[in-house]
Amino acid sequence: MIFTTTTLIVFLVTAIFFSTTAITNSRDETLVNLQTNVRVLGYAIDGMKATLLSDGEVLAQNSEVVAAVLARDRKVLGEIAERAVLAKRQTYLVVVNKEGEILARPDDPDKLGGSVSDEALVKKALGGEGASSIIVTQGAMTPEVSVRSAAPIRSAGEVVGAVVVGTAIDNAFVDGLKAATGLEASVYGDNIRSATTLVAADGKSRWVGILEETTEVKKRVLGEGREFAGAVSVLNVPYYGGYAPLIDVEGKAVGMLFVGMPQVNLLQAAAKSIERTFVVTAFLLILSVFPAYLVSRYIIDQIK
Repeated sequence: MIFTTTTLIVFLVTAIFFSTTAITNSRDETLVNLQTNVRVLGYAIDGMKATLLSDGEVLAQNSEVVAAVLARDRKVLGEIAERAVLAKRQTYLVVVNKEGEILARPDDPDKLGGSVSDEALVKKALGGEGASSIIVTQGAMTPEVSVRSAAPIRSAGEVVGAVVVGTAIDNAFVDGLKAATGLEASVYGDNIRSATTLVAADGKSRWVGILEETTEVKKRVLGEGREFAGAVSVLNVPYYGGYAPLIDVEGKAVGMLFVGMPQVNLLQAAAKSIERTFVVTAFLLILSVFPAYLVSRYIIDQIK
């Protein structure tokens, strides 16, 4: 009896220990994977920056563009810009002269003649340096987050203007990650969700415009410009999430990327592992009882 009880206790303690360890290891592995996936989103944005900068440089070196900027020919620049936007499927394209005056902007012609000389990205380009940045602007309902790149326009070695091209980081961007990994993903302008894979009960509406109020996330990602991985609440549902900052041309965190999964997914997987552990434990316990019974019977027979 003592042997059986001791065996039972040993098996139960072992099962509980390994089950707890399995859950902890699964959680840690999940957080590492989430950090990896949120970095993949960041790498995708870096790729967008490189592509946009290349497109901007090609346009800035176009002899027709250079001549039209020098002549302040808005009509020619407008036609070239419209063709470029359609060909590259960009959502933003602006051509400015060396004073920062807008000479072409296909998406919003009413802005022609206005100035963007105070924008950091334009300043970089007019200073002779190509650069890329994350831009957050206020939309009708939610912030609009985009990637923009600027390239200087030169004539005889002198900077005479700049081309700024951009594309939105929208729902299609995060949908791609979910299709590949099954994880939920979101983009934030500051701490406001602007694009997401999270949909409402109707299966169509997106949960955008929601504030991320987790103190540690805001402090580390937006305040310090560092990554965060841990337990968070998303729409009042416990999640494991990974966050990464979106950095503008001045090195400031102006938004965030998020990748996550409901905690229940991990717990369900852990529950199956624990169930298997206890089944094996019970089986081994049954096997141990029979030899114990034989030993006890032998001892009793010897005493008799």
